[in-house]
Amino acid sequence: MFTKIIATDMDGTFLRPDGTYDQERLAKLLPQLTDAGYRFVAASGRSLLTLKTLFKGFETQMAFIAENGCIVEDEGNLIFEAQMATADYLAIVAELENNPDCKGYLLSGENGAYVPQSSTPDYLKSARHYYANVQVVDIKRVTDKILKVSTKFQYDKAHAFTRQLNQKLTDFQAVVTGFDGIDIIPRAYDKATGLDSLCEQYGIPAKNVLAFGDNYNDLEMLAYAGRAIVPANGVDKAKAIADELIADNSQESVLDYLEGLVAACQESD
Repeated sequence: MFTKIIATDMDGTFLRPDGTYDQERLAKLLPQLTDAGYRFVAASGRSLLTLKTLFKGFETQMAFIAENGCIVEDEGNLIFEAQMATADYLAIVAELENNPDCKGYLLSGENGAYVPQSSTPDYLKSARHYYANVQVVDIKRVTDKILKVSTKFQYDKAHAFTRQLNQKLTDFQAVVTGFDGIDIIPRAYDKATGLDSLCEQYGIPAKNVLAFGDNYNDLEMLAYAGRAIVPANGVDKAKAIADELIADNSQESVLDYLEGLVAACQESD
């Protein structure tokens, strides 16, 4: 039975800058972490569909916190899902369409991601880098369960728009997820609430959670965890609450850390 959790953000943390990771190293690590009592969790703003594609072949050996905490799955079992009402996400879309600084947006759903017909080729390329099954549609005709709205702004405009939108929204929150990305999700949820649902399932206290993250949408998770670890490329707010700093994500520092953790566990046996 698992007694500890390792949760790691993806982009800017676990993944290399090109969005890949060393699958051979992870294949060796996962059973070793399991033997040591650790549950490995991918915690990301990405969709569940995208994460399961990214970790194809490893899905049954790990858990997923997707959409910044709006959906949690463990060994193929859905633990939690927060769906947005159609009227709510269309109201948010109206805010985006009326803002000249918005570079594009999508609805992230259970079965795919949906972008409007007005999307530029550049935004479509960006969306397809981070999301699986991206479809160009009439947004008002989407029938999938929508979990999140994601949008892209010029970097120097993203934080200002996030603050502006959060003043207007009562049941939802906008959070900067990268240099130019903003995710809009139900206000009650974040990566920490996703972690809490897994902790409750396994009877694991928060002090036994080790979390890796680099950006603003990781802050709650880092604060929740018993030990917070941030790569050198992390934002200052993440570094301020870190218990430990490691090398940047281009150096595969999370995998290095986990291999060291496994080695220490094996030495103590």
